[in-house]
Amino acid sequence: MPPYRLPLYHQQSPAMRCINFLCAVLLTLVLVAGVILFVLWLSLRPHKPKFFLTDFSIPNVNRQSGAVNLPVGFSVDEHNPNQKIGIHYDSMYGSVYYGDQLIASGQVMYPFYQAPKGDTPVTGQLSASGPTPNDPAWQRFAGDVAAGSVPLRLMLNSTVRFQVKVWDTREHRMKVDCEFKVNGDGTLQQQYRNSRCGLYF
Repeated sequence: MPPYRLPLYHQQSPAMRCINFLCAVLLTLVLVAGVILFVLWLSLRPHKPKFFLTDFSIPNVNRQSGAVNLPVGFSVDEHNPNQKIGIHYDSMYGSVYYGDQLIASGQVMYPFYQAPKGDTPVTGQLSASGPTPNDPAWQRFAGDVAAGSVPLRLMLNSTVRFQVKVWDTREHRMKVDCEFKVNGDGTLQQQYRNSRCGLYF
């Protein structure tokens, strides 16, 4: 008859059993802490802001002498979708393009703070620098104006920081890209009102 052997657990010394118990407790604590941190990360993870083009105009854009010095006005609604995270914006700069040609640019907003779930209208008043009859793009621009549909792009650039109570994240460079068309009189076409702009970090 073979000799009886104790189970492996009973063969271990008390010190080894204590070490195994401590390892199991430590592993359990690590797993619980990991789950808690993951839940906190999901609840505090910053969501990117949203931007919607609400208005744009270039009065007298059909002027035969070109668009130089014409007023360029726009309004973009900024929305912070986060419930517990605020957003700090540095100065915001706007640029308007016709194709690859820059036709207006300048600072449109001073630094501001956007509270959680808040909205801020970003409004700009710029002065057009073109195009003029001497520009290569003038014939195409004048043709689009005559056809009553001029494709334009509004770019907004800033640096943002997300804030959770007293903790701020690192700075992120932000670019907002709104593509739209204006009518022959320089007003925004109806289908582009409240259209969502692209956002890049």
